[in-house]
Amino acid sequence: MTSEKAADRHDVAQCAAMLMIVAVALIDAASLRGLYGDGSNFLYHLLRTKDFVHANPSRLCTEWLTQFPVVLALRAGVVDLPALVLLHSAALVLIPVALWMLALVRLYRDPAFWLVFLLFCIVYFNVGFFAIGEYNLAYALVALALAILTGRARIGSSWAIVALLAGLGLLAAYEAMLYLGPLLCLAGIVRLWKGGEPPATRAVLLVAILIYAAGAGVALHFVLNPGHPEQLAAAMAFFAAMHNRLLALSVAFAIGWIALAAPVDWVRRGGFVVAIACLVGLVLPGSWPWPHQHYEARTLVGLTLFGFGGLLALRFVGTARWPSLVRPHRRAPIAALLFFAALAVSNLVYTLDYRAHLALFRDEVRSRSGLVPVEDTRLLEGRLARYGWIWTYPLMSLLLRESPDQAIILDPRTYHGYQSFDPAAGIPDLRAYYPRGR
Repeated sequence: MTSEKAADRHDVAQCAAMLMIVAVALIDAASLRGLYGDGSNFLYHLLRTKDFVHANPSRLCTEWLTQFPVVLALRAGVVDLPALVLLHSAALVLIPVALWMLALVRLYRDPAFWLVFLLFCIVYFNVGFFAIGEYNLAYALVALALAILTGRARIGSSWAIVALLAGLGLLAAYEAMLYLGPLLCLAGIVRLWKGGEPPATRAVLLVAILIYAAGAGVALHFVLNPGHPEQLAAAMAFFAAMHNRLLALSVAFAIGWIALAAPVDWVRRGGFVVAIACLVGLVLPGSWPWPHQHYEARTLVGLTLFGFGGLLALRFVGTARWPSLVRPHRRAPIAALLFFAALAVSNLVYTLDYRAHLALFRDEVRSRSGLVPVEDTRLLEGRLARYGWIWTYPLMSLLLRESPDQAIILDPRTYHGYQSFDPAAGIPDLRAYYPRGR
């Protein structure tokens, strides 16, 4: 095969990878993924206040970045509730994906493109169902900064500014910056040491490195002084998430994929066997974690990003020239695309189920009136029950009904924890957003 044909095939594979990402992200956003979990609570407060909702000071930047489209729409006078629900989901899903896409654009025709593509697959398909999680945007910003700092091509002034802006977004992004921040500092220092950028660009990169360090300092402060100790405790209990087969198979595949380019023959063969076995395991329903486990896996996925991101950070150091980052195996792009396709199977199944869950929820709300115990509905029956979030049934009712006289589904009778409002004391007035209630 001539070098021109090889380059053309490589370009086609990279374009296919990015188109696949866009297609999945659009489907997920259109499926109102942003309502899942705590998402309905955030949207409810946005509708009530028409202002930003900051539940965690440690995540101020990521909350602001994902909320500003809805806040702008509300301040512009938009009251179409279905449109606002869709915009909320689109922001939560598409903004992080857009940053991952920008990272891949930076690495176009760079061997490291495929490792970052694998990292996207691991992050998105293992924790992305919980779209409201600030970690989705934080991990995307980290990936973008790593792609800029470790790309083989010279960093121009525009990319240097993007790296700096990514740092600003990571100043108060997520507690995982405690270890991801130093990783970005390491990548930046190696780039300044090994790169050949002009002085002005190096100055911008130096400022970016200082901002990454500041982001790590902010994360350290909130780890030592958590605003919500129970959340931090849950995040640190990552051993409980180690039974997640999908994540384990995803990491094992990435290791096998890297081994495909090893100089030792038996390592290459072993990597091929591991990769094939993992692809088979990924499409088996028994390997799929339940949707709520996407939230539980967030810390392990962050550590995975740190581990594989370390290969990128050390890319220009002579002792760490991993073959897959310099010259990947000729079949590596095909394997990476198959990896995406295998992971997309569970994502598609859960997306279709979630759409069915929302349709059932709408039917229960719009066909009833008054306060209805969830035990008297069909929402706790069958496989669709797994998509319910225990304290958000009243919130979901508010967001899915069309008029104030339609039903509010109550939380389970056995639940006595946090609620955004007490339905027995009164229902918040959102009639301005209901087409049949204005």
